[in-house]
Amino acid sequence: MPEDAEDPEAQEDPETPEAPEAPEAPEASAEQEEQAAALSYGEPFDSGFALAEHHQLTPDLPAALSVYGELLAVADSFEDSPDVRLLRGHLLSDIGTVQLAATDLPGAALSIGRSLDLVRGIASVPMGPNGRRLWQEVLLKTLLARVELLRRTGRFDEAQEAMDEATALLSEFDDPEGLRTAEIGLSRVHLLMDRSAWGAAEELASALLADAPLAEPYLLDCLGVVCASTVRFEQAEDYFARAEEAYLAMGHHAGRQQVLSHRAYAALRAGDLDRAEELYAEVAEIFERQGQAEDLAVCEQARAAIAAHRGDTAGAAALTAAGLARFQQVGAAIAAADTMLMGARHAYERGDIDEMKRLAQGARDVYQERGVYERCAQVDLMLARTLEDNLNRTDHGDHERASLANTLSLALPAALTLEAARYDFATAHARSQWLQLADEAMQLVFRLALRSNDQGLIFELVEHRCAGASLALSRTGTADKAAAVFPDAAMKTYAPDDDAPLTLGGIAAEAAASVGLRVAPPPKIVMSAEAGGRTALQEYVQAAEFRYHRRIVSEEEVPFCPPTI
Repeated sequence: MPEDAEDPEAQEDPETPEAPEAPEAPEASAEQEEQAAALSYGEPFDSGFALAEHHQLTPDLPAALSVYGELLAVADSFEDSPDVRLLRGHLLSDIGTVQLAATDLPGAALSIGRSLDLVRGIASVPMGPNGRRLWQEVLLKTLLARVELLRRTGRFDEAQEAMDEATALLSEFDDPEGLRTAEIGLSRVHLLMDRSAWGAAEELASALLADAPLAEPYLLDCLGVVCASTVRFEQAEDYFARAEEAYLAMGHHAGRQQVLSHRAYAALRAGDLDRAEELYAEVAEIFERQGQAEDLAVCEQARAAIAAHRGDTAGAAALTAAGLARFQQVGAAIAAADTMLMGARHAYERGDIDEMKRLAQGARDVYQERGVYERCAQVDLMLARTLEDNLNRTDHGDHERASLANTLSLALPAALTLEAARYDFATAHARSQWLQLADEAMQLVFRLALRSNDQGLIFELVEHRCAGASLALSRTGTADKAAAVFPDAAMKTYAPDDDAPLTLGGIAAEAAASVGLRVAPPPKIVMSAEAGGRTALQEYVQAAEFRYHRRIVSEEEVPFCPPTI
């Protein structure tokens, strides 16, 4: 094992949730030079590592991959030994990191997997203190690359498991400058952002900013995205400007390109469509030139939303199809499914029902597989709307009652789920993104119930809604109409921990929600005085909880109180 060992390879900054394909970026060049001086694999490896890192900063990712590939070929020609396995694992880890930056997710998965097999395979080999430190460094950076890969393919729970393993490994490090702590903290920030835990992400990033100066530009960029996502655009621009300045001082051109794409995202969120379109076009040209397919797909997805907002259905459809093809090419399953759902909505708006059904079902299959159940409910709601359209356009004769029942069986559980999705959010902003969608879903349900003339169902719907509470005293304005009916791709909810603070329901919930407190689901409404009697919407609530894997009502039961005369 190399004895004078500290890992010279830079751990790149993981992507942001609003640009899931965002490539990572190497550490500060000064830190790289210091570490490179401390470690020597000998030639051609020392100079090769330095050259590859230079290419990553440029960025010239194909050149970096070419250098690493040549070094790996040399390492593969050596006689097998623990030292050689560690060297090969180190090189494969760096190759995987560059492939992540180049949005080659299948290639990155293969390289990172091979690296972990090699590095973990020599865990029990006797090593000196510096050799053990190098082994730990390579394992840590590879685990963080795996976290990045899992996040970007929508496997958040597995990403958290890999993060926990990396955190446990960190306890064995002597980390006086806090560099490795900052790397893990930064990965944790991005995972929180993927889960739309904006408050926790902002708190952690702000704390790291004070303690980890080497990670400053990446953290500033993260904070800019958080502020843009929570409608604080002036503060977001301040963070982006500081991040760009820091990247410029480092000579880190790839980082500056990411800031540009995040500025485009902020402009889109702010409703400045002209500026957003201009910035997305500029950064798309850069990503296309560099062959960064996933980054380019995000730009196309955003431009499709802008085109749809302006009524250019053909342009929106073309851009959506292009983005979808790129997401599928790189294996970004959740992003691809989100794009299919967007494409399904465009197809619905132009009356192409068959295409809408095809895209919607394709998206739903991915969401079901990955456990993104709120998106499954969105797809089912879209399908229910098409069934309502069919009822309006076609005389179903004696079968209309059965058709209405089938439509309600799809629409009502989905509507209950979309309404309940807001209960887990701790901020009014996050809940407001789902408010319009949930309201439209319930309006569809009431239309169907009124059409069926089912007085009992209408009565139970009213009782259920009155038992809960509106989650905002007034509507929260959104700059982009499309965002209001199509919440962020990363907007996935998680139930509070067992030790979470008590939640509020009923009348108090409305006031609590207006100041950002968590809100409880409504209680069960017991419709009969008999023990074990029926509760309001019982069959539909059970279907929603089974189908979408979330709580719709609380365990509390309250009796129905009939009106007095």
